[in-house]
Amino acid sequence: MSNVHKIVLGTVQFGLNYGVNNTTGKQSEEAIFKILKEAYQLGIDTLDTAEAYGNAHDIISRFHKQSKIRFRIITKFSSSVLDKYPLDLIERIEYHCKSFQITHLESYMFHSYAEFKEALNKDSLVLQKLTNSKYVKKIGVSLHTNGDIENVLNYKGIELIQLPFNLFDNELSRSQILKKTKLHGVEIHTRSAFLQGLFFKDVNSLKGNLVHLVEELNFLKKLLKENDNSLTSFALNYPISKDYIDKVVIGIDNIEQLHDNINSVRNHKKDKSYNQIDTLRIKNTELLNPSNWKL
Repeated sequence: MSNVHKIVLGTVQFGLNYGVNNTTGKQSEEAIFKILKEAYQLGIDTLDTAEAYGNAHDIISRFHKQSKIRFRIITKFSSSVLDKYPLDLIERIEYHCKSFQITHLESYMFHSYAEFKEALNKDSLVLQKLTNSKYVKKIGVSLHTNGDIENVLNYKGIELIQLPFNLFDNELSRSQILKKTKLHGVEIHTRSAFLQGLFFKDVNSLKGNLVHLVEELNFLKKLLKENDNSLTSFALNYPISKDYIDKVVIGIDNIEQLHDNINSVRNHKKDKSYNQIDTLRIKNTELLNPSNWKL
């Protein structure tokens, strides 16, 4: 059985210039519409977006308006765009549903643990109110650290988390907390399968503090060469292969990448090389978070 059903299409590239390896910049609306139509036909039925992703919301809404296609929508609350949407979160979610022309959101997430805590401090009943809303299926939080995941598990009502997981930010550092998360009945989505495109960079072109990852990147390239693997297939199927991961969010820069990714998932066979990735320890762990990159 193909694992295409585990793919969620990320939309940050729809609204912002994003990715260390993105040379084309933000896509045109016409190009995005073609990507969305093609993605749906290829078996992707869920979009991951956010209030802070520029005008991504507006583009998705316009696509739904001119198409019979309806994607499941996961979006994220951001306090940085409070003036654009209703302040009350229930009204905010209802507003999004009407804009997207859907009956409910697949999930409404807080864009960070800090955003989640801030919302709780403002209204201690916010989780209960959101859980009772007919306009949202699951309440979630987008996270970075294992400590944040541990903290979120203390709250009833959180049914979904999203976090980075990839060839470097891997099973060695994540499996214990993620297996615990599954035992709590929480759905797990991962992002950054390609580490914002860093895996595709020529190591000789790296600048700033990214030069501290040259050793690990060279190890990865050597592993791929020895096993005659493509980087796209290897990196994408690594998180997909984990039973404790429910969905993998990927971003694409163009329709060719979409086809490349889908073909990689459809044609993938179990790879023993993942055993070496599972034990790969990154020395400069702070560089696993792109916000710490100095280019």
